[in-house]
Order: sequence, then C-alpha cells, then structure tokens
Amino acid sequence: MSPHTTQPSFGPGPQDQLAPQAAPDPSPGHTTLALAERHEALWLSLSALHKDIVALGAKKPGAPVSEPVRIAAEGLLSDCAAFTRKRNERLPVAAADLGGLAVQLGQALAGLETWESHHTSWDARFDCRIWSLHRGYRPILRLNPPAAALKFQPSNMDELRNKLAIRISQRNRGIYREGFAAGLAAARAGGAEDGGAPILGLHRS
Repeated sequence: MSPHTTQPSFGPGPQDQLAPQAAPDPSPGHTTLALAERHEALWLSLSALHKDIVALGAKKPGAPVSEPVRIAAEGLLSDCAAFTRKRNERLPVAAADLGGLAVQLGQALAGLETWESHHTSWDARFDCRIWSLHRGYRPILRLNPPAAALKFQPSNMDELRNKLAIRISQRNRGIYREGFAAGLAAARAGGAEDGGAPILGLHRS
C-alpha cells in the first residue's frame, strides 16, 4: 500500500480545534462488497479534499475555512465514522482554519487506511491487494491492480450458494403460508362445529 501524507508541511492548527479522530483497532476479518466499495469511494473523495486543503493552507495555515468547504469536510468526516470512530466517540466538527482542517483530514485518511489494512490481504495470483470479502473477489481498485485481476471471475460456487439460499428462503415462506392457511381453515371449521365459537381469538360483537 502506498504511503499517504497525513501531516501538512506547515504544521497543525490550534489543538482545541481538532476533533478526536483516533482510529480503532478492529480485529482482522472479512467485510462486505458494499462496505468495500463505500470505503474506496470515501477514500478518494477525502484524499482529494485533503490535497486541496494542504495546498491552500501551505501559504496561510491560519486562514479561515469557507462555509462550503466546512460543510463538505464535515460530511466526509462523518462518513468516515463507520471506519474510524471509536464507540461512544462524538462525531467530529471541522476545524475553523485550514491548518487544523488539513490535520483532521490527514488523520481521517490514516484511520481509513488502518481499517483497510485489517480487511485486505495480498493475492499472490495477481500480485495485488484484495478485499477480504465474505463472498466473491474484489481487488483494491485505487491501487491500480493488474488487468488480469480485474477480469478474474471466481468459481460459480458463490452464485450457486446464493441461489440455494434464495430457494431455501422461498421454501420456508411457502411452508409458513401453507401451515398458516391450514391452521386458519381448521380454526374456522372448529368454530362452525361449536356453533359460532371465537376464531383465532376474535370475539363477535
């Protein structure tokens, strides 16, 4: 994984303006395709904003952050919470100056990369890193994986498992519907034999 700058060259802003962004220590494990895609899209957006803020703040680190940039930054920092925020930690508030915001965004990027390192592995077949998914196969696209990795299709066992799971679910729903219909019919028949006894707990007025 290529290193990324997490500290601007001009130094941090006032410390009391920095929201806590310490990355958690998730246990190594698998993730879902949806979460992997969300992570990659978020990393690209956050990295682009961080680069722009570092460039702007290099000349004037104490300059105030404009309202549109603040709103965009807080939105991205909030989206990072699923990957970087510790339990019961408050959502971050964007720093008021460019220097402080650059540090915040850099810390958030570091948190995303920490999470990524716990949910990816090296695939020797294609010499690239891939997401450790519960099902399927996906290389980390922003790291420019080889073309062979992009064209690779896993065995159709995953598709077969999905189809089997759908059939089992449909079968269970069918059994439930049949059982419910049979029970309702029996209750109605019993009510008729008893001369109008209550059906399924419903009392006649």
